[in-house]
Amino acid sequence: MTRIDMATDLDCSAEQAWKLLTDPTQKNTWSPVLTTVEDPGEDGRMDRPGAMREVNLGTPVWNTVHEVVTVADEPRRFDYVVYKSPAVLRNYHCRIDIDPKDGGCAVRYTVDVDFVSKFGALAEPGVRRGLERSLAGLSAQSKLLPATSDRGRPASRRRPRRSTAMLLRPEAGRQLEHQRHLAAELAAEGDPKYWFARMVELTTEELLRLVDAEVFAEPEWVLRLLAAIHRRHVSVLHSYRTDGPVPPRWRAAWGACDEIGDGRRFRYMAGGVVSAAQAHMNEDMHRALAEVYDVHYRDTRHYKEFRPDYLRMAPMYGAALDRLIADIPAPLMPRLFRLSRIVAPELRDSLLRRCYYDVEHDRMLAFERGYHLTRDGVGRR
Repeated sequence: MTRIDMATDLDCSAEQAWKLLTDPTQKNTWSPVLTTVEDPGEDGRMDRPGAMREVNLGTPVWNTVHEVVTVADEPRRFDYVVYKSPAVLRNYHCRIDIDPKDGGCAVRYTVDVDFVSKFGALAEPGVRRGLERSLAGLSAQSKLLPATSDRGRPASRRRPRRSTAMLLRPEAGRQLEHQRHLAAELAAEGDPKYWFARMVELTTEELLRLVDAEVFAEPEWVLRLLAAIHRRHVSVLHSYRTDGPVPPRWRAAWGACDEIGDGRRFRYMAGGVVSAAQAHMNEDMHRALAEVYDVHYRDTRHYKEFRPDYLRMAPMYGAALDRLIADIPAPLMPRLFRLSRIVAPELRDSLLRRCYYDVEHDRMLAFERGYHLTRDGVGRR
């Protein structure tokens, strides 16, 4: 990880600087890259946590990145991260601090960036040059603004409550033990649904690793979401095994898990896991998201404020998949998976998404569908 610090003085107020930095229309008057609205945050504003932007870098290849706002403390601090980018970019986090001063304000960019090792030495100088051009353009634009007494728009009325994550963490551990028991039970019975149950178990383990590493800004929300997902997983699996009512998508997915083909077992095993993962994303995830919001946060928070933590959950899927692949007997391992172990994880994940399942695409759709459920007042169903 490389840190880049750059600063400049502006001939405008902190409130004016805030608008120049956060409003895509104003940003495009001085920035060398083109920023467009992907999805606004609370009140339709782009300077709210959870707002998403698409940035065209103007380069011949790998020219588009997608950003999400993670901190918006108007008019002092604005943070965003890149959540979708070319595979060579591992991480990009930008913090912008605005400090008022006599006759204007000072703006400081602090960027933490990490590339796939072989590309870092080539790409990092370009990042520095891009920041230098951005600050120069921002400074020049600030000189064109009229003096103002603008004190900014009112901040959001919603504020985080005291987190109860430490109280919820033991229950999350019990949910993980339940998932381990289910997976072990299916394995002992020779039930091919074991593979998806094992994937669920590993995903929960990886999520709790992220929670314990304090990766999330809203760990309470993450643990409540985990609990809602766990209940749905256990319920639908039990209903299927006992011939109870099961949604058609889940019935088809469990049926795919149950298929075994001699000489082609990996094909069927992978097909079952992918079908169940798709059913989870398209049947359960949006409902769990809406349920957690409606029950715990509707009166105090905006749904989209939790999008940054939802995106921070992404690494758990790749980590869980790596561990599941390690469980597969060597004779069943296809060449694609064997070769994928010798390339960078980001390039491998891109390859697997193309060949098997683009889980991030469906995850993003699930978040949007959950939002619409909360707006329609049916999130608890």
